[in-house]
Amino acid sequence: MSPAPAGEAAAWVREIEIELTLHDQARNRYVPVPFTVPEGMTSLGVQLEVDDPDCADGPALIDLGCDGAAGWRGWSGGARRDFVITADDATPGYLPGPLEAGRWAVVLGVHALPAARATARVHLRSPACSRPDHGPRPSPSPRAVRGSARQLPAPEGRRWLAGDTHCHSLHSDGTRSLWQVAEEGVRSGLDFLCMTDHNTTSHHSWLPEVAAEHGITLVAGQEVTTHRGHANAYGDIGFVDFRQNVDQWARTVAARGGLLSVNHPVSGDCSWLENVPEGVGGVEILHSDLYRDPLSTAAFAWTGRLLAERRALGHPVLSMLAGADFHSPDVPVRPGTPTTWVCAEDDTPEAILHAMKEGRTALTASYHLDEDGAGRPRVLDGPIVLRSDEQTLHVRDARGHMLVDGGGRRRVIEHEVENVRAPRFAGPYRLETADRRTVALSA
Repeated sequence: MSPAPAGEAAAWVREIEIELTLHDQARNRYVPVPFTVPEGMTSLGVQLEVDDPDCADGPALIDLGCDGAAGWRGWSGGARRDFVITADDATPGYLPGPLEAGRWAVVLGVHALPAARATARVHLRSPACSRPDHGPRPSPSPRAVRGSARQLPAPEGRRWLAGDTHCHSLHSDGTRSLWQVAEEGVRSGLDFLCMTDHNTTSHHSWLPEVAAEHGITLVAGQEVTTHRGHANAYGDIGFVDFRQNVDQWARTVAARGGLLSVNHPVSGDCSWLENVPEGVGGVEILHSDLYRDPLSTAAFAWTGRLLAERRALGHPVLSMLAGADFHSPDVPVRPGTPTTWVCAEDDTPEAILHAMKEGRTALTASYHLDEDGAGRPRVLDGPIVLRSDEQTLHVRDARGHMLVDGGGRRRVIEHEVENVRAPRFAGPYRLETADRRTVALSA
C-alpha cells in the first residue's frame, strides 16, 4: 500500500482485542468483531495482529474479512493482515463504496489454533493511512498462439475455445495482479480464463477492462471456500455467502443464473466433505494435483460414484471441468495446465458460461515447458477427445493411447484421427498414455 497524503490527521481510531479459543472455533469458525461506523466516514483502514503462545506446531492461522452495515465488503483469508476501503477504491479482495453508518464487523476466520488459543487485536482507523495497491499492470504481449486456432470439429455456429476455469489473483491469495494473470493466460495460448478468487467478488468489476486490454476473455467467478470443501460459483452473479450451507449456495447460484461446481474433490485438506445437492452442476475432475500424482484415479472414482447416484435418481449429470488453480509463478503450473475446452457460439463470457452449464466441454492435460521452465498447455497438438453426439467420440492426436470408459473398459487408439462408438451413459471417458497418465477426458 502507498502512503496517504501528508497532513491527514486520524479523526477516529479504535483497537479491539479478542481471545480466540478452540471453543470459539467449535461454535463458529467465523468470529465477528463488531464496531460502529459513525456518519461521515470517507475511508477505513483495518489492521490485524495475532499473538499466540510459542507452539511447536506453528502459529495460529486466522483469516480476515469484513461485513458492512449494508452487506459483505470482502475477504482476504490468510493472505493479508490489513486492508483499506474508500468510497471509490479498496484493497483487492474488498468492495469500494460508501462507508454507511451503522454496525460493521471485522470477521476472523479461525482456521487453526495449534496452541488452542490466540489473541487477536483489530486496529481501526479513519481516515486510512494508506491507499489500495492493485499491483503491476504490464503492457499486453503479442499473442503467439490461441487454442481456438486449432479448428477442432464443432457443430455449425460453434467453435472450441481453450481456457482455464480456476485462477486466483491479488484479490485473494494469488501473488499476481489481474493484468499479470491475464498475461499468463495469453502466454498459455488460452482464449479465456475464469477468475475465481476466494470468497469475494471484488475482482468482477475490473474484468472487462483487463480482458479488453489483453485480448483474452475473463469470466467472473468466486471460489466459495470453507474447511469442508471449495466450489466455484461461475457468472457475474454477486456474492455467494460461504458462511451458509452448501444447499443454500446451490439455490443462490441457480436463482441468479450461474453454475456451481465442486473443486478438486480429493485434494488433501481441501477435499470435498459436503453432500452434493442436485443444484450443483459441475465438477473439477482434472486439477493441477494431477501433475503431482499423475497415476492417481481418486478423482475419477469420486466422480464416477456421484454420477451413478445421479443417474439412479434422475438428477442432471455434471459438467466436466479442469483448472490449474493458478496462484503464483513460484511453481511451474501455469493457466491451462490442465485445460478446459468449451464448444461455444462465441467468446463472450455469457456464451462460455452457457457452454459450461450445458456440459459442452472437453479436458486436456498434456503440456510443454517454455523457455522459463514453466508448464504451458499443448493447445495446438495435445491429445484430445471430443463428444460428437450421444453415441460417438472424436479422438485426435492420440495414436497409441488408451481410451478408458467409466467402467474400466479399454480400447487402443490406432490412428491420429478416429471416431469411436462411446455412449455417453458409459462415461466419462479418459485418454491414458502407455504408462497410465491421464492426458484428456470427455463425458
